[in-house]
Amino acid sequence: MSASRWPVPRGRATGAVAGVRRCSLAAAVVTALAAAAPAAAITTVPGVRTQTVVTGVPRPTAIALDARGGMWIASSGNYHLASDGIWYAPSAGARPRQVVSDMFLALGLTWHGGVLYATNVTPSGGSDADVAARRGQVLALRGFDGRRFRSRRVLVGDLPVGRHTIDNVVAGPDGMLYVGLGSVADTARGPARFSASVLRVDPRTRRVGVVARGLRNPFGLAFIPGTRHLVVTDNGRDDLGLTAPPDEVNVVDTSRAARDYGFPGCWGQGGAPCRGRVPAVARTHPHASTDGVAVVRGFGDRRLTAFVANNGSTLFSRPVTSTVDRVRLTRTASGYRGRISRFAWGFRRFDPLGMTSDARGRIYLTLWQSGAVVRFSPR
Repeated sequence: MSASRWPVPRGRATGAVAGVRRCSLAAAVVTALAAAAPAAAITTVPGVRTQTVVTGVPRPTAIALDARGGMWIASSGNYHLASDGIWYAPSAGARPRQVVSDMFLALGLTWHGGVLYATNVTPSGGSDADVAARRGQVLALRGFDGRRFRSRRVLVGDLPVGRHTIDNVVAGPDGMLYVGLGSVADTARGPARFSASVLRVDPRTRRVGVVARGLRNPFGLAFIPGTRHLVVTDNGRDDLGLTAPPDEVNVVDTSRAARDYGFPGCWGQGGAPCRGRVPAVARTHPHASTDGVAVVRGFGDRRLTAFVANNGSTLFSRPVTSTVDRVRLTRTASGYRGRISRFAWGFRRFDPLGMTSDARGRIYLTLWQSGAVVRFSPR
């Protein structure tokens, strides 16, 4: 999701989000949520248990789990509220509480080495006039005492964001942090060095490098277990009509030199604009706002699967565009290929957003409109 494509109430700075892949699935089950759950039951493919594990977090955007199973949830939107920041729920069903405040467009969280890393945008403004002044940063939060963090410092700052955002942050098997950074402009990378790329950040030296280029808004990041291969979702351009381009699921090999994934000229149409560019492993619906991603080896089976959250289109309401897809990933001689199908639907519009998984292979999803977190488990 890009900051310029987010639903906002009347009287606020306006923006938009994007649509979702529509696919038919003969067999499905409707899973009833708990009494405190958001409106409308969620429908999933067979063999899935759906639970509401957190409620009462305004506008949850991202979720990270600690070693004890505690849930840390970023809260944010396209305009600043006092509730923005980071919330903490020590266990499923526990009442969440805000532990960090004053964070605008907080979209990424990860625990690494006993430190909670978070991404956000500064300054805390939502109007178009503030866009040119916006900068992305990665915060390092240390020393949680049960109520707050004793230390909060900027690990990396002054990253160009413009019309987009600094997105998710994850820790890699090499001990580095990986961060998605959107393009400065809607239809061009812009002159900034790091724009429209996935960055690698050394948390010790604070050195920043590029591992992938040509990604308009690389929102979701998740490593394939046991590898240095990073699954990255990307939001496509908005200026080519309602039927193009699709949003994407990509795989980045972080062990090799940075490669180009096509933005702005290539979106899978082939020909000269795509020559030398890395193709997506799967494509979702045009303007799907394909955002959060979680990757597990086996969800009720032994297959490698990426789950992606499609937040929903502000460009159209039909087909229904807020769903979760699953992408079956298969290793090939040249990389990966993906087979995409629908996994869960029946959400409120603009609900599915942030995703993660736990050591048991369960999937967690933030519901942005409903202010909740749900967990999918194989039965």
